[in-house]
Amino acid sequence: MNSTERKEYILDSLDTKHSVRINELSQNLKVTRETIRRDLNTLEKEGMIKKVHGGAILDNQTGETDYEKRKIERWHAKEKIAKLAASYIEEGDSIYLDYGTTTLALAKEICKMKNITVVTNTIPIINTLLKNDEIDIIIPGGLLRSNESSLFGQFALNNMCEIFVNIGFFGCSGIESKAGVTSHHMGEVQVSKQMVQQSQNVIILADQSKFGTMAFNRTASLEEIDIVITDSLGTDSKDYDALNEHGIELNFAE
Repeated sequence: MNSTERKEYILDSLDTKHSVRINELSQNLKVTRETIRRDLNTLEKEGMIKKVHGGAILDNQTGETDYEKRKIERWHAKEKIAKLAASYIEEGDSIYLDYGTTTLALAKEICKMKNITVVTNTIPIINTLLKNDEIDIIIPGGLLRSNESSLFGQFALNNMCEIFVNIGFFGCSGIESKAGVTSHHMGEVQVSKQMVQQSQNVIILADQSKFGTMAFNRTASLEEIDIVITDSLGTDSKDYDALNEHGIELNFAE
């Protein structure tokens, strides 16, 4: 297991148990305590964790809220965005649905369609689409992040390198003129970044609360984005101007 895989394991353990011990990680991962300490030092420098005596805890400054809570936040806006996003999908398309609750809203719209192939690593999306047997679902797999019901990691990345889709729909934690599109979890972002490369068209779904906001990890630069769909025109046009400067189509759901 390489350094990236170890750090993903540590973060997933923290998501589940909220704290980890160096001795336990050393035994589970079959590496020395010094190796674990180096991994924890790196994660702390990246702002992902906080080291404590003998182990580590999650750094609450990461800012990511509980998935179930996010599902109901600004749900009406997410539904509007999802309806507009669904209009870009045609019968026979292959699409990718990224992590997040806005893509879950899109999955509910896709569930009304037929002859669509969906690639996703988000279990709530999979469960939604299972209701329609005319939709083909491809699950790259990987390590389970239990509190988000998502899959990520090197196994997923290896499989995704062999998949190409017509459209990739990506949620985000923030979209900002300099940072581009950002999200919180390092392991999930690695998967999202790979699928940006595997998508013929990249569409970002972001309600107004995401504009002008930065999370820790970049998912995509503005140069990699084709379309942004949001819910309404905000008051600050700086980020809109940046999108226009990069030739990104900006659409507002009514």
